[in-house]
Amino acid sequence: MATLNPIDLSGLNDERLASSVRAQIAEACEKNGFFQVINHGVPVELMDRLKQVGRKFFDLTKDEKLAYAGKPVIGSEGYGSRMVLDDTEPKFWREFVELHTLPVSERHYNYWPQQPAEFRETVEKYTAALLDLAQRLLAVISESLGLKPSYLKEALGEPHQNIVFQCYPPCPEPGKTLGLPAHSDVVAITILMQEGDGLEVAAENDTWELVPNHPNAFVVNLADQIEIITNGRYKSANHRAIVNSDRTRRSYVTFYHPAKDQKIFPAPELVDEKVGPVYRELFYIEYLQALAAERFGGKRLVQSFAIDNPLVS
Repeated sequence: MATLNPIDLSGLNDERLASSVRAQIAEACEKNGFFQVINHGVPVELMDRLKQVGRKFFDLTKDEKLAYAGKPVIGSEGYGSRMVLDDTEPKFWREFVELHTLPVSERHYNYWPQQPAEFRETVEKYTAALLDLAQRLLAVISESLGLKPSYLKEALGEPHQNIVFQCYPPCPEPGKTLGLPAHSDVVAITILMQEGDGLEVAAENDTWELVPNHPNAFVVNLADQIEIITNGRYKSANHRAIVNSDRTRRSYVTFYHPAKDQKIFPAPELVDEKVGPVYRELFYIEYLQALAAERFGGKRLVQSFAIDNPLVS
């Protein structure tokens, strides 16, 4: 899949290359909603420090990690673990820590690990850098659609952000489970840093393609709110995580999403007069409530918000 080759964002600083970079991103967004970026402006040293604090935390004892356990509900924070090899659905094989980072008023530091000692400072610096990257990507994506650079940022309103540290230990029977089952993200845009191969993106003919692990690259995937705002022109990416029997894989996922009371709707400039809007107007809280209730009958959640329209598949 050519669009999974890294896109060099440094070209955006060169007028001779900027249009080519935007075209590459547009192609990736239209084809599968997934792409990778290098020379993205986030210091490699900061990326390495985040991986280091993640490894140190997951190396703690079970009891030490459970001191930061959260409630097992959607939108919860803190440490959690789920390892499923029986007939239970959905399948999971991972442990994780999820933290709200924006707005600052929603940072619940009682869930932030105190070990290692540098955890909090590192996460705060890293997520600030990822906020900047997310907003720069939103500007490029807006321009690729013929919209003003600030369109998507404004359409999403006050930025909300959370980060998830994920650890996928070796699994004795990897054919019986998944690290994470297939899904698309409900947010606006997701930026992932991975240690080791294991992320797969949906490909043609109901197949899956492994996303290669490029050094110092970020994986970017569009999520459901971008699909709605672009009126289905850009698709949210269906993906999953697989596991293996001989090594641990870790990933660090940063989500950028709207406030719960933000109204989301297709950009008027992207609505075809003959076809009309593909998706209805909604408040983001409605989307989260539908996710919690699983009111999407086996389809991608975003499809449950579609107007009866043949363009939706």
